[in-house]
Amino acid sequence: MKQSFRGCFITGTDTGVGKTLVTAALAACLAQRGLSVGVMKPVETGYGGEGASGSDAARLYAAAGMTDPVEAMSPYRFPDPLAPLDAARRTGTIIRVDRILAAFRVLAARHSLMLVEGAGGVRVPLSDKADMRDLIERLGLPVVVVGRTAIGSINHVLLTVESLERRRIPIAGIILNQTRAAAPATVDGMQQTSTVALLRTRSGVPVIGPLPYEPLLPASWEQGLAATAGSAAISDLADLVTGTATRTHAPRQSRRSRAKSKR
Repeated sequence: MKQSFRGCFITGTDTGVGKTLVTAALAACLAQRGLSVGVMKPVETGYGGEGASGSDAARLYAAAGMTDPVEAMSPYRFPDPLAPLDAARRTGTIIRVDRILAAFRVLAARHSLMLVEGAGGVRVPLSDKADMRDLIERLGLPVVVVGRTAIGSINHVLLTVESLERRRIPIAGIILNQTRAAAPATVDGMQQTSTVALLRTRSGVPVIGPLPYEPLLPASWEQGLAATAGSAAISDLADLVTGTATRTHAPRQSRRSRAKSKR
């Protein structure tokens, strides 16, 4: 019987869409609400070694205020900034989902809510046999999809949602991140408004955002994170995540499944 845990898996439509920012801000927001939050970055590539304070794992660890062993929250860390499978191969390592699950269970037993940040998107390979969706299935967590507000994001978000639904993986929601400054009257601003509106009508899942661009981030991660954690979008996401038991989106039937049911 599959055991379920409170929390979510944060994935993205691509690398650089703001998964770590969203995960860290969400962890900080939930911790401020008095929740014991455990965070995981099961696989991190481009890792700079011990004491790398700017690494994704270190930032998540600090945001959640964790004191757990770092090895539990980030079982696999590789120096090369490549896809997990290739980064692991270059060190002679095989990424094993069972090892990640064991670390997850250790943390889940210590915290009331778990946030797990993926690497890249849902089809990123972890090993010759498994990709990120296999890990998500084994963890048994609903998914939050992070996407950009920029033009082109509609296709990326919908493809990610479709890929998860094909595996019947529950989707808690989508959060759209403004990765660069855009005034409402500009072309970028118009595209952002259009992207958010269309995804709210086309995705079939709750859409949060846009998460505003935070100008403090380039100069100071800590100050930028604090401002982001206090934003309305992250507060809405925290409400959604803590209520995923009743508000999680059940995957829709694929077009192929619907066609079969009509025969």
